[in-house]
Amino acid sequence: MNLKPSEIFSRFSQQGLITRHDGPDHAIGRFAPVEDCGPGDLVFVDNAKYLPLVREHQPSAVITSEAIANELTEGDDLAILVAANVRLATALVKQAYDDRDYRTDEWPRVHPSAVIHESVQVPTDAVIGPGVVIGANVSLGEGAVLLANVVVEHDARIGAQTVLHPGVVISYGCEVGAQAMLKAGCVIGSEGFGFAQDEKRHNYRIPHTGKVVIEDRVVIGANTTIDRGTYGATVIRAGTVIDALCHIGHNVEIDEDCILCAHTGISGSSRFGKRVIASGQTGVLDHVSVASDSVLLHRAGVNNSIKEPGMYAGGPVQPLQQYLKNMAVMPRLTEIWSRLKKLEKAVAGLAASAPAKD
Repeated sequence: MNLKPSEIFSRFSQQGLITRHDGPDHAIGRFAPVEDCGPGDLVFVDNAKYLPLVREHQPSAVITSEAIANELTEGDDLAILVAANVRLATALVKQAYDDRDYRTDEWPRVHPSAVIHESVQVPTDAVIGPGVVIGANVSLGEGAVLLANVVVEHDARIGAQTVLHPGVVISYGCEVGAQAMLKAGCVIGSEGFGFAQDEKRHNYRIPHTGKVVIEDRVVIGANTTIDRGTYGATVIRAGTVIDALCHIGHNVEIDEDCILCAHTGISGSSRFGKRVIASGQTGVLDHVSVASDSVLLHRAGVNNSIKEPGMYAGGPVQPLQQYLKNMAVMPRLTEIWSRLKKLEKAVAGLAASAPAKD
């Protein structure tokens, strides 16, 4: 890397991400954590508690907030880039200069071990890794990257600039939009968990003949599974991010810009509104809805629909403040129970000793 702070400012100032460049224009050799930086490094600082480390290690450049920048301007030989949103700057600046280049690989652009059906048109800038299998009538967008051992079954669609990490499976007829990223081991379009039983409780599989539709800019973590619809589609709307080891059941719909953290499980035909956040190990029963801008916390167990946005926690899920009050009482339940039994005994004694009414 051979980068100047002025280049970063020039690239990101017009969109308002970087608003100011103060100090020298030192060359940047790498992006580094503030705890392990030095001359030639660029660091991102979103908390004033890191200022002593910046002064101790003397990186060449810092991207920080206006308030923190004002504390650095006096006597620090440091290029300062001011960001309106430091965390957003971390994402976009690192994407621009310090991300993995999925199109530069040790293999040929289309590896000779890949098996590609003759009906598939491979764009001239697509990357197809070792062991990839692409079925009949698959549509590949411009710049798509399929890393080692990806399987895309017949009639699926992969959008432009989408990256499928090793071992991803896109089942037949499913759709993945543009600029999406599916990490290692994702299974998209597996058959949902649907069975019928006879009078002896033997199980019979119900074929699921729908699909999965994943819209643009969705990121899905490793080993997450999204089931195809029984009929119709399971839908993940644009901009949603899903962590590793999540399970999305058949005919679920997740609206735009949601965040689902690890081990979240959502049962069939449930609906999330826009910008819902589900923290780790959230569980959602089938056929329930969660309102837009809701936040689900502390292993939330959603067994009924949530109709108003807010923060909810626990299982069964309850409004956060109520949950916190209940949790504060929990460690004293034994004490409260003992006191209650004593009160009941005292009341019974008072009742027994009271004079009888005429």
